[in-house]
Amino acid sequence: MRESPYFRSLPYHLPGILGVATIMAVTGPFGTYNQMGIGTRLAYFGIIALLHWIQIVALAAWFGQVEPIDRWPLAVRMALVGLLASVPGTFEIILLHSWLWRPLPWSAAWSIYPDSAFLTVVISVVFGLVIEQRLRAKADAERARVADLPQPNATGTAPTDFFRRIPPALGRDLLALEMEDHYLRIHTALGSELVLLRLRDAMAELGTGRGRQVHRSWWVAEGAVASAERGARPQLVLRNGLKVPVSKTYRDALKGAGWL
Repeated sequence: MRESPYFRSLPYHLPGILGVATIMAVTGPFGTYNQMGIGTRLAYFGIIALLHWIQIVALAAWFGQVEPIDRWPLAVRMALVGLLASVPGTFEIILLHSWLWRPLPWSAAWSIYPDSAFLTVVISVVFGLVIEQRLRAKADAERARVADLPQPNATGTAPTDFFRRIPPALGRDLLALEMEDHYLRIHTALGSELVLLRLRDAMAELGTGRGRQVHRSWWVAEGAVASAERGARPQLVLRNGLKVPVSKTYRDALKGAGWL
């Protein structure tokens, strides 16, 4: 989850979050203009904005690890994130309001949640779309970079498109690919590196015969497996000692291929 683009976006979007908090502090919505001074409103909306954003980021990153939810349209997924983030956010508002101004009863959550959820959903969807747009731009730039590299010669001995993505320092002894949200970790005998690429796109570039998918988040190259650990949760042990989980979906195919 630490490699999620949502976590990576925290420093990038911090000015925007604080900007929204400042606008709300100046305008004083939900009756806060008449209840609090400008300094109190700045602290109030600043703390609320940061807490809500952290909760949005954590939920979005976690949903990125849940395959069925990760397949939902971005706007729907981020709207659900906003709705869920507003639940603890509502009680944070009550606590903060009671601390900075005057006590609020817990029953006030029923009236606070609809407004909190609406704003949080809007912000969540907007930021999700912004992050997705940035990822697409980076992916386009990566595709353009790869396209500008020397093309294979007539004998076909030059690396394929995917191998041109691997940093030269990692060599060409590819062992495995590991999906980390929108990113892909390339494992070779010399180390590993993250690139902006989906696992399914990498597999398409590699083509068939170079390896097998062993898990929804893992692909392993032919000849990379040193041994296998059987049991309730079988694993493949690669030549560099890396252990790769095998999901039930691919277990029979791997047994048939002699990998387990």
